[in-house]
Amino acid sequence: MTTVRRNARAGQEYWVQAACTSATPGKSLSLEVRSAKPGASDDALATAEIRCDSTPTVNGIGDLPAEPIVLDLRGDQSDVPSAYAVIEPTPSPPEAK
Repeated sequence: MTTVRRNARAGQEYWVQAACTSATPGKSLSLEVRSAKPGASDDALATAEIRCDSTPTVNGIGDLPAEPIVLDLRGDQSDVPSAYAVIEPTPSPPEAK
């Protein structure tokens, strides 16, 4: 898995788009957005559930602190051959299908 860390901007609203695939019916992963600032709490700033049926999930996650953030996909990934998650500033998230 690749993790890219970036700084969020103060006063900016964000959305997340994520998807995964799995041959296991009903499989899902959880997505967590957390601060990557040294010494910050490990509590999630935003969370979402992603069904591994290849359908993109799009959620607004509100504003984030103006500091480094990290996005993690969590859960049993042993039968998940592909997954992605992207955080972007609003105002125009893509349409989920």
